[in-house]
Amino acid sequence: MCWIRSRHAAVLGFGILVFCAARGVQAQIPVPIPNEAAEINACVCMRLASGTLAADKDAKSQGLAAASQQLADLNAQLASARSRIDVNNPEAVSSYKALLERRDAAYGRIGPAQSTAAAAVARYNASVAEYNQRCAGRPFSSDLVAQIEAHPNCAPPR
Repeated sequence: MCWIRSRHAAVLGFGILVFCAARGVQAQIPVPIPNEAAEINACVCMRLASGTLAADKDAKSQGLAAASQQLADLNAQLASARSRIDVNNPEAVSSYKALLERRDAAYGRIGPAQSTAAAAVARYNASVAEYNQRCAGRPFSSDLVAQIEAHPNCAPPR
C-alpha cells in the first residue's frame, strides 16, 4: 500500500516536472506580433518625433533662459543706476526711465516665454509617454527594426 502511494507521488511529481518544462520551452518561443513591420515603423516614427520635440523643447528653454538673463541684467543695471541718479538732472532721469522701460519690456517677454517653454515640455513629455506605452520593451525583431530604421515611412511633422 505504501509502495502504491510512493508510485502515485512519483508519477504526479514527474507529470508536474514535464508540464513545467514544456511551459518553460513555450515561454522562450517568440510570439509573433501582428503587423510587426507597421508597429516597428510607428515606434521608429514616434522616436524621431520625440527627438524633434526634444530639440524644440530645448530651444524654447534656451529662449526662456535668455529672456530671464536679460531681465536679471536690466534689474542689476537699474539697481546700480538708482543709487547714482541725480534727480535734478533731466537727462539722467530720462536715461533711467528709458532703462526702466527696457526692463518692463523684458519682464513682459518672460510670461509668454514661460508659456511657450511649458507647452513644449508638455508636448515632449506626452510624446515620450506615448512611446513608452506603445513601444518600450516590445520584443521586436532586431533585423526588421534595423531595416525600418534605415528607411522609416513617417508622416510629415505637424
